[in-house]
Amino acid sequence: MTDLKNADILKSSLDELKNFPNISYILGEHKNEDIDWADLIIKNPAVKPGNEYIEYAHKTGKQVEQDMGIFLQFVKPSQIVGITGTKGKSTTASLIYEVLKNTNKDIIFAGNIGKSVLDAIEFINNKTVVILEISSFQLEAFHDKKVSPKYALITNITPDHLNYYQTMDQYINAKKVIGRYQTKDDLLFIRKDDPVINQDFIKEFKGKIIYFSKDDLPKNFNPALAGKHNLENMAAALAVSKTFNVPQNNALKTLASFSGVPFRLELIKVWRGVKIINDTTATGPDAGIQALKTFPGCILICGGMNKNMPYGEYAKAVIKYAKKVFFLTGDSTTEIKKLMENKDLIAGTYNDLEKLLLDVKEVIQDGDTILFSPAATSFNLFQNEFDRGRQFNQAVERVFG
Repeated sequence: MTDLKNADILKSSLDELKNFPNISYILGEHKNEDIDWADLIIKNPAVKPGNEYIEYAHKTGKQVEQDMGIFLQFVKPSQIVGITGTKGKSTTASLIYEVLKNTNKDIIFAGNIGKSVLDAIEFINNKTVVILEISSFQLEAFHDKKVSPKYALITNITPDHLNYYQTMDQYINAKKVIGRYQTKDDLLFIRKDDPVINQDFIKEFKGKIIYFSKDDLPKNFNPALAGKHNLENMAAALAVSKTFNVPQNNALKTLASFSGVPFRLELIKVWRGVKIINDTTATGPDAGIQALKTFPGCILICGGMNKNMPYGEYAKAVIKYAKKVFFLTGDSTTEIKKLMENKDLIAGTYNDLEKLLLDVKEVIQDGDTILFSPAATSFNLFQNEFDRGRQFNQAVERVFG
């Protein structure tokens, strides 16, 4: 196993692998000689196109796969309900799973949920329906296999991963894979009146188009899950449930009681009247804005590394909705601070979550909300956003008990 990150950053993953003594590690670097002896190269989905080591593997005739590509060797597209999108895919996939698991079908949840899809293979047979959250990177495996899920859903598409894709058009094209290889017998669920997922976007697709909108929900619908943006996610899940013949009242009851997904606007603790929210999966400015709108007047913890995203609107939202701002170090933090007209909101910049939270503890008052919604990536300090979320939870326990 080879990784450019060092052992300190990868500590949580290395700890999980301690019971597998036959694994050897090359950390902090890659070497061509490690490719030379291998028959199969499994690459992280986020490794950029043109990576010199992957190019070397191709030139030397090695088989290169993502874990998703291996997964597709065992699971047919007809078994898959695939969910992609810039925002809301985790929540929407979870909602669909919760609604469908109450049917008499064999249902499993897998995908971009913090662990490899390969972990799910042993639980899947040829009748299993797989609810699969799919990132734009993972869709490359579908493109390589020239397949799309039978049931495909796109929540939305807004600018993201522009440190990976050279243009927004490239990112949009990557998302198109979820419907590109469908047949006339397949279904594609898209948001009504979406400015990006429009007629031009779907003109090459063969699957049946099914639109969803928050207007599909009853006017008296009162879900437990916070955030107006989540109504679109619930409407998407409701649309999918209809194709599986789930009675609408049953589906709405399940949607209404759904309290959320770990690391997505998750309430992790209430301490002396102060709510602490973990939204570590907000890795871009748009997700950060949604979180701020959900918890106006919050004490915000944000910042990290930029994905070549613009932060002008986010900085305005921070000024409008945040009561005080504590930053994690990174280039997005530098940009946001420059864009903020009201510098008095800035409490400081940190590279240690525990030290940050100790300072937060000094300024909070009864009734406050501490919102950990970075609106940036985490690779300068953490293994990924899930590692960041776990470390935040651990730091909260140490500071707040």
